[in-house]
Amino acid sequence: MGKEWDIELLEQTDRMIYFTWTPTDEISQIKKDGVIVYTGTQASFRDEGLSPGELFCYTIERQSEQGNWMPAVKLLTGTEKRDPDCINQLEQIVLSTIVSHKRVSLAWGALDGIGEYDIYRDGKQVATTRKTQFTDREVPQDREVTYWIRARRPVERTESPLRKIKSLAANIFGALNVASSPEQAAVEKFWLSKKIAPLNQLLGEKQGKAPELKWHLRYLTFLPDDVLKNPNLASPNPYFQGDDRTFDPESKHYRSLTNCIIDLSKQQGTFDFDKDIGTSIAYNWRRKFRKADVASSEGVDARISEETPQKTEILLTHSVGNPLTTSPNIDYEVSATFYRNGVYDFIGVHDQSPNHEIYLKLGDHGSWQPLHQTESEGLAWMADPIAAHYWRFSNFL
Repeated sequence: MGKEWDIELLEQTDRMIYFTWTPTDEISQIKKDGVIVYTGTQASFRDEGLSPGELFCYTIERQSEQGNWMPAVKLLTGTEKRDPDCINQLEQIVLSTIVSHKRVSLAWGALDGIGEYDIYRDGKQVATTRKTQFTDREVPQDREVTYWIRARRPVERTESPLRKIKSLAANIFGALNVASSPEQAAVEKFWLSKKIAPLNQLLGEKQGKAPELKWHLRYLTFLPDDVLKNPNLASPNPYFQGDDRTFDPESKHYRSLTNCIIDLSKQQGTFDFDKDIGTSIAYNWRRKFRKADVASSEGVDARISEETPQKTEILLTHSVGNPLTTSPNIDYEVSATFYRNGVYDFIGVHDQSPNHEIYLKLGDHGSWQPLHQTESEGLAWMADPIAAHYWRFSNFL
């Protein structure tokens, strides 16, 4: 069959995707989302007239000796989504995934002010790189794998017009807060994650079942402590009851809970949403019950932000405060895109407090799969000037 094929060059703009692959005399065939778009001997392909912020799957196929077309390389990539007013830089870059026999390559857009990325496979760190790409050459063929790309950026390196205000306020906060350092308070976190189906399924060696097109998305915030001290020393409520737990998608103890159900299994898709706010309980100096109340859920909303024949995109926003004391709200935002081919892409930002946990369930009878889990840095980290946590999670199916 000749030498192994690979993507040698990949470029994209907000309207175009261009890639080349290993030169060969063989005839190759390109499929875009399962539809043949090119057959010939050239080793390059240009796709133009695309929409910004879209994902596409390209398969480069070669002929076997029996004349059958077989996938040699599969590429999941997309167009850029440029927006100078965008808060979350992960929304503007593209994470491209290239799979071939026993190999996975990841390539992502550079993040301003970041010079080093930590790479994990299935939760275990496998590399640290200054490049914006990584290749894993010993990937199991018969099971899914998940990669994490993680980075940190001091606030003063960001291009945000609020940079100086955030940096100064975060450093003052860090100096005053005994639970953290000025450096911690002024550091933003960026997490990129990619879940990849078994390679023998992606490359057609083993046929996978039809993708599930009904998704349950659950987002919870919670306080892991049993009792915690109020950072507002002037408050008449010096202590609060926490949720006293670890990560658990089924827990009944939380600060807030949102559920979104997206069903694209029929021609007319449906979307449902519900929300709940946990009870806030305050204690006095002797840690005895003082007061209880439930915050309003008006600051929690979810809606369809875009819908096409190929996908449905929802926007989930959350801003909920403590009804018992003056304090910053728990703020987060998630943009979730669901494609009818089974691919999904979640982009989010949240405060670094309290604990945040996000899960996905496929179909009504699936089990909850963790997408994103972060531990609280302390209640004071909900203050607006403090550095945020940015994340993105997508799959390759």
